[in-house]
Amino acid sequence: MEEFKDIPLDSIRVQKHNVRIHDIDQGIEDLAENIKANGLLQPIAAYYDSEQSRYVILTGQRRLNAHHYLNDKYPGEGFDKIQCKIIPEPKTDEKKKALSLAENITQLPMTEPDLIKAVTDLYNVYGDYEMVRQEFGISKRMVDRYVRLSRLPETLKTAIQEGGIHPNPKKAENIAIRAVNALQYTKNGPVPEDQVLEMARAMARPENDPADLAAEAARGGSVTDIEARAVKRRKRPLNIDLDTDLSEKLQKVSEQSGDTEKARATQYVVEGVERDYAQIGD
Repeated sequence: MEEFKDIPLDSIRVQKHNVRIHDIDQGIEDLAENIKANGLLQPIAAYYDSEQSRYVILTGQRRLNAHHYLNDKYPGEGFDKIQCKIIPEPKTDEKKKALSLAENITQLPMTEPDLIKAVTDLYNVYGDYEMVRQEFGISKRMVDRYVRLSRLPETLKTAIQEGGIHPNPKKAENIAIRAVNALQYTKNGPVPEDQVLEMARAMARPENDPADLAAEAARGGSVTDIEARAVKRRKRPLNIDLDTDLSEKLQKVSEQSGDTEKARATQYVVEGVERDYAQIGD
């Protein structure tokens, strides 16, 4: 009979025969949010090593890592253990590697169109990041990645098509998304569509810095007020050294969004500082 146990995380080690080596933690936050919302739908598999008095994982390393992430983020909420299917120790190292390979090679990733439709359908039902995250474990980052145009009000979609925000459609789309985020626009919410369009056009003007506008939008007011305050923001040069991996990721994000690397990096810095400052107060 199959045996299932809830095993403490510190009693499990990763075996050297696991075939997943590269990018093992890529998107781990998304997986963790999904597990938090829906539970662990598929237990990991491990065998017991009597010599070391520990369990050795054969399949499910990303699920294990996601539990470590959740346990660090939500201590005391039960993520210090993970459900595990206990199997006999495979007789050879080759068999151990074969089991690890079998799980990974048989997983067929969803196609991009299927992902876009699925995430978009869920977001359109609720129109709210937090509700989607709580109900389905889909992060804001994933919604941003796959929903894109469907999150925009019809007024902005039309403006993008007609060149009413920027002549470059990709640039216009990116600006529109930033305007939606800056004003926290949601369907049937308190922010009117024409205000979002006004913000998008303000962000598109070359003399304005979209990151400044986004930061000032958090303080409220009309777009005219936001734009006036943004002009007054003083700039200070800030040099940040990125390692090669992070720099390459920033470049890919910038290419996908239609922004320059500098503009995208500035956006992350400003939004992060404003968020942290809001938490500590004056």
